Amino acid sequence: MAQQGPNPIEAYQGAVQQINKVMTAVAANQLESSTPCADWNVQSVINHALAVQKFANGVLSGSEVDGSIMSNVSHPIPSEGASAALKEITDTTLATLKTIDMTAVVQTPFGEMPGGQFIMVPIADMIIHTWDLAKSTGQDTTLDAGLAELGFNGMVNVAEGGRKMGAFGAEVSVPESASFQDRMLGLSGRQP
Repeated sequence: MAQQGPNPIEAYQGAVQQINKVMTAVAANQLESSTPCADWNVQSVINHALAVQKFANGVLSGSEVDGSIMSNVSHPIPSEGASAALKEITDTTLATLKTIDMTAVVQTPFGEMPGGQFIMVPIADMIIHTWDLAKSTGQDTTLDAGLAELGFNGMVNVAEGGRKMGAFGAEVSVPESASFQDRMLGLSGRQP
């Protein structure tokens, strides 16, 4: 069966590079800064981003994973630092992605789906939280246009479910002519 849509490995690598650039520039004195995620500060968003990738790797590798790790974010940044922790978990997840059949169905909290489809959810999470971290720490909030489009397309089908689970705020209305980045942010309850 031929793969449809974006290459999950390339999309994952691009999202990792983008969030790592922003995460690396976060200063220690910014960890307590507020973010567009109402209940989370910068440290919480970083911990969430790391936990989502750990969760994704567990799902893709067929391990039993507790989804609550993604919301357990009030602990300190890992002692090795955010960027080193991100590199470790994303290298592991990338290695897993390279060994699995992307069309093989995996068990996820969202139901059964092909691994290549599932990984788009953690990718979209990275893209959105890249913006959150950049916005909260005074960095350039312009996302890679291709990744923003991928994030928007990934959000379209899950945004309403995310709102019901409390992961997103109410949709912010943006014009149909807005950029994919602004449309993605609006869907996720963020003011572009």
